[in-house]
Amino acid sequence: MSKLSPDSVIAPWLESVQPQTLWVIGDATPPVVTDYQKHSNNLVDTLSVREIEEREHIPKAALIALPLSSPDELLLAGQLRNLLISDILCFVSNTIPAESLYALAFKRGDECQEKQSTLLSFHYSLATYNHTRAWNNPKFWANPENWNKYWW
Repeated sequence: MSKLSPDSVIAPWLESVQPQTLWVIGDATPPVVTDYQKHSNNLVDTLSVREIEEREHIPKAALIALPLSSPDELLLAGQLRNLLISDILCFVSNTIPAESLYALAFKRGDECQEKQSTLLSFHYSLATYNHTRAWNNPKFWANPENWNKYWW
């Protein structure tokens, strides 16, 4: 069974998220992102890690094109998440434990093959980060004896 390429993971992600603006963190923009940009006419900025702090406009989505391979590089994923970027896709080498990304609310995706290394894809979505619970809403808060009795 052949493993997927990173491009085959990025393409469906771009189609589902459809960001008006996209940050690509890395040295170069992957060809699949360039093709998507031509097709959709959306704004794609390729940034280095240092350029993130200089930007004023926060995009809807970010792609970490550099494979994360050390615990220090995980700080990049946390930094983007803390900027409240709605959707983040990254690729991680096998040396990073998946629990490190689970702790940042990333969900594991597909396994990819790039050159000689195996990468795992991880996706963060702000929309699905904290699901709404039935018990955690104003209807069931204090004073149950007044439920559906008064209109304030």
